[in-house]
Amino acid sequence: MKKIMGVLVLASFSQALAAQAIKSEPPLEAFSDEQISDVEYPDLQFEETEGDIKVYDKYFFFHRAETNFDVAFGDINECDALARGAGYYRSNVSYYSPQAGVLGSAAGSIIGSMVADAIFGSAERRRIRRVNLRNCMAFKGYERYGLEKERWQKFHFEEGFGEANAVKRRSYFMVQAKVASGPKPAGMVLEK
Repeated sequence: MKKIMGVLVLASFSQALAAQAIKSEPPLEAFSDEQISDVEYPDLQFEETEGDIKVYDKYFFFHRAETNFDVAFGDINECDALARGAGYYRSNVSYYSPQAGVLGSAAGSIIGSMVADAIFGSAERRRIRRVNLRNCMAFKGYERYGLEKERWQKFHFEEGFGEANAVKRRSYFMVQAKVASGPKPAGMVLEK
């Protein structure tokens, strides 16, 4: 019994060490003043319409007072990684139908699932990514502001059928970090 308890204590201790290793944050990337000044600050000024307000759950940006560029870039990167990690794939199609036979049903279900995912899955993955991103950035103390779609698209991207490439992602995050660490935006702070 003592031997088993010793093994359990040792296993618990090694799990605790592994958990500590997971909690370590990646090193913060440091940007020079020149790199930051090379990032163009986007035009955030627009005349808000009722249509804009209705889609602020999709088109928004973040800002946090007294945050520097390096920290904002790290926070955006981290929250994006967390948001992308929560994938959503769902199928309401049965893989077995006695009327069609097992093989035909399986093939039809696979094709049906692929079509359903192409139609509905992409939008749902984008929605879940936005919700996760909002939650993460709110947890880090960022405020959220609405933006019209055309201005939003200049420094944001949507992923549905695939991921944005690393170069595009980084360049957009640089602009987002400049906004998140820049002057306080005009407009109403949206709910988290």
